[in-house]
Amino acid sequence: MSQSPQDEPQTNPTIPLHLHAELLPNIRQLTLYISVPPNTPRSNLQITLSDSRRAVTVTASLPTTNTNQDNPPSASETIKLPARVSESSRRILQTHQQQPISTQSECEYSFRMPVDDNDPSLHKDESTLNDGFIPWTATDMSAHTRLRCVKCHNPIMDGGKVWKDLPSGNWAEMMDFWHCHKPDPPEEERNKNGEEDPNAVVKGYGAGNQLVAVEGTVLVDVTTFLVKGVDCLGTGTDTEPEPEIIICTTCTTQLGLPDPIANGYRLFKTSLSADHSPTQDSEETETETATWESHPLETVLTAQLLELIERESYRRFVIHCGKKDGLLIWPFNPSLRYSTSSASHSTAAQLAMKVFYRHIDNVEEVLHPEVGKGSQSLAIEEVRLPGVELYRELVGVLEERNAMLPASARVFREWRVGLLWRFER
Repeated sequence: MSQSPQDEPQTNPTIPLHLHAELLPNIRQLTLYISVPPNTPRSNLQITLSDSRRAVTVTASLPTTNTNQDNPPSASETIKLPARVSESSRRILQTHQQQPISTQSECEYSFRMPVDDNDPSLHKDESTLNDGFIPWTATDMSAHTRLRCVKCHNPIMDGGKVWKDLPSGNWAEMMDFWHCHKPDPPEEERNKNGEEDPNAVVKGYGAGNQLVAVEGTVLVDVTTFLVKGVDCLGTGTDTEPEPEIIICTTCTTQLGLPDPIANGYRLFKTSLSADHSPTQDSEETETETATWESHPLETVLTAQLLELIERESYRRFVIHCGKKDGLLIWPFNPSLRYSTSSASHSTAAQLAMKVFYRHIDNVEEVLHPEVGKGSQSLAIEEVRLPGVELYRELVGVLEERNAMLPASARVFREWRVGLLWRFER
């Protein structure tokens, strides 16, 4: 027998219902937040854990005083959890009686559930010692790789290049240290003419050894590509020997900066898109087979922050674009797996860096405080973004993610809380 319209559950898409889950691997637990309209009692929530214990569905109905209304307006949301929870979580979701956190705009319930001991999320190596967090390493590229402007698609570099990863950021300092403090070679191995060991240049520790751009080769670091000007298209580097900035000749987007020490140019990964498919003879065929990819600012920035944390032990960063004001960012959790029912997100779990941040009016005062005006207990590193547009993009992302979080998790003391996506190979 068909169901009559009166028997069908009524749904109201305007009912605010938001789910957010975060994995806490150190204590093997997962926190689920459920945000619903103000004064929504626990009895108006129907919480269902899937058979796989990897997803949760919540249906919320509005409180009503009309006893004749059998089907009050309701809303339903489902998210995939960052990890599989244990079977005991079903009982926790059904019997949990903790009082909610209520505000004028919403009512928030939270549930702490144990994670299944066999779930691989607990055993994932989140160490940043490998390059799994860096987008576009040399191993990701090939002789077929081409680059173009991410905004207007103007070609920037043809294929046929050799791609090589640069050493870590402290490579130059290590080489200086080695050259100054390397042990004296044995008497029988010394050059009879008193000259420097010829193998020093090959091995990289010679006094005159330095990193330089090479035609036909792209040297890759965390945030940029180091190239020769002759290898660039659509940038004007072939007609202007020493430009102050590298821009796209079509849309004037800033693509990079000159590196006079390396005798080349550094192209920003955030300003480029790449295609790795073989070049086709037919333009129509090429359009069908080409798959252009790009990486947002936040994934490149988090890679840079992780590199500085891992190599230099910095824990707080001043991020700015050359203006007086900026952001002070404290990466609180570099490897957070979370999922949310926000409209701008996928329902799948996401790897992110959880940061505390606040706006600062004077970057210089924070980086170089006057004597007697307080000292920083932790080292602060400066990160300069190439351009106001990218800085505004970062601020916008942090504000959006802050609003996405449950109300109780948006502020920590004088800090605001945000999430920045991480790249995961």
